Amino acid sequence: MVIVPTGLTIGVLAILLAVTPVPATAQTDTLYICTNPGSSRVVDIGIAICDALPTDALAQRLKPDNLQRREGVLITAVVPDSVAQIAGLQPGDLVYRVGGVNVEENVETAARLSLIADSADTVVNFLRNGRPYRVKIRQR
Repeated sequence: MVIVPTGLTIGVLAILLAVTPVPATAQTDTLYICTNPGSSRVVDIGIAICDALPTDALAQRLKPDNLQRREGVLITAVVPDSVAQIAGLQPGDLVYRVGGVNVEENVETAARLSLIADSADTVVNFLRNGRPYRVKIRQR
């Protein structure tokens, strides 16, 4: 067991933070937008979705930040206390696969999400800030 004095730990942390700068725009860039904001569709798990279009910010950050670009739908709103919120989905997430099937537009995605039952988990794959995630969702 190695005991490190508290002051040393803080000093090492400060050096690590100084050496590894975090881009100020990393969390604030809009990576996807709705192709037609008026065509949002509400899904019964508690989200509103629209067809997504990648932005120039994503194109600029794709390689330097090792981000992913996918076809899919953008979550524009999440209903409080809904199945989607409990699963951890957030506005700005890009859903690209539901139940193992790639989805590219909001009608198809809404149909796949409406098949989520209370008897089995359905895996939903999505990008958040250009990074892949997945959650298991079950109706309650």
